[in-house]
Amino acid sequence: MNHKTSVNSSATYRVRPVRDNDVPGIVNLIRRVYAEYGQTLDQAEEPHVFDPGAYFRGHGGEFWVADADDTIVATCGVKPVGDDAELKTLYVDAAHRRQGLARRLVDLSLAHAAARDARRLILWSDTRFLDAHRLYQRLGFTLDGLRELKDSNLTWEFGFFKLL
Repeated sequence: MNHKTSVNSSATYRVRPVRDNDVPGIVNLIRRVYAEYGQTLDQAEEPHVFDPGAYFRGHGGEFWVADADDTIVATCGVKPVGDDAELKTLYVDAAHRRQGLARRLVDLSLAHAAARDARRLILWSDTRFLDAHRLYQRLGFTLDGLRELKDSNLTWEFGFFKLL
């Protein structure tokens, strides 16, 4: 499905663990989302995006994709960080937002973290991603912190957490 077409309510999404051959679709999706905010995806700054299965599983986590008609339309990963777990790389294609995909992916991350006895699920989100911040707060996350990445996109991020 072309990302510029509108999505009807009968769209069927398959959420599953990432496979190696998903990487081009993942990179394409994240580049499109970054472009919405005038940003670019830099492999040196975000290497986990270019090999998510190995990165997340190698750190005791998991990475999922959602596809529609064999096109990657959403992504999300989770990995342990000390006593917590960190949600990373939650992106949904603009044409597929508000279909419940982000919630499904966050729920998978929460379940993965809880199964590993994490204390909290934490995440960092670019300050420009206002819709994402509203979603996290609706899902029970608490705003907690601000950091500057000093990256090529001049990113500042809000921290969020949810107790498990």
